[in-house]
Order: sequence, then structure tokens, then C-alpha cells
Amino acid sequence: MEAVAVIVAVIVLALLWKPMFGDARGFWNCVKFWFKPNIISMFQGEGMEDLFAELKLIVWLAIGVASGFAVFHLLG
Repeated sequence: MEAVAVIVAVIVLALLWKPMFGDARGFWNCVKFWFKPNIISMFQGEGMEDLFAELKLIVWLAIGVASGFAVFHLLG
């Protein structure tokens, strides 16, 4: 049962990857902003880019995790 939930979560993440990030460069740009401190992004003039990049990554992960939990609880 847990395996099905994990598989569903991975499939949802894979299906949403292209619409959310476009390509690998878009994804790694979001990851870069995730690890860069926000104060540095602000001083470099990338504050809003940082905010939206992190938001995209968080929403993408949250949807995948939520779909896995939903399947786990529906089947359990």
C-alpha cells in the first residue's frame, strides 16, 4: 500500500515537472534559489525571482506529497 502511494506521488511529480519548470535549467534555477539565502538574493536584486522560484519548488513538492498521502489514506 505504501509503495502504491509513493508510485503515485512520483508519477504526479513527473507529470507536473514540465509545466512547473519547463526544462532542467528552470528546475536547477529553483534549486539554486532554494539554497541561496534570501538576504543575498535581495542585495543582488533577485528578491522576487528568489521568492517565485522557491514558491514553485514548494508547491510542486507539496502537490506530490499531498497526492501520495491522499492515495495512502484512500487505500488504507
